[in-house]
Amino acid sequence: MNVALIGDIHANLPALAHAQEQGVEAIWNVGDSVGYGAFPNEVVQFISQNHVLSIVGNYDLKVLKFKKRRAMAQN
Repeated sequence: MNVALIGDIHANLPALAHAQEQGVEAIWNVGDSVGYGAFPNEVVQFISQNHVLSIVGNYDLKVLKFKKRRAMAQN
């Protein structure tokens, strides 16, 4: 099985798409999918739609905690 092992994408959609274009059968992500890059929503959508196996990194965890706090504040 040809697998791309990636990490620290930090919302860099072109880099993620490039990994897929290499003809791999699967992409495994060791975390930090989002962060300071330009495409956080698109990267999350790509990961979901392409069944990328992912671990939550520290940047990902910060975003999840922020969204949770914001949702609780709105209620």
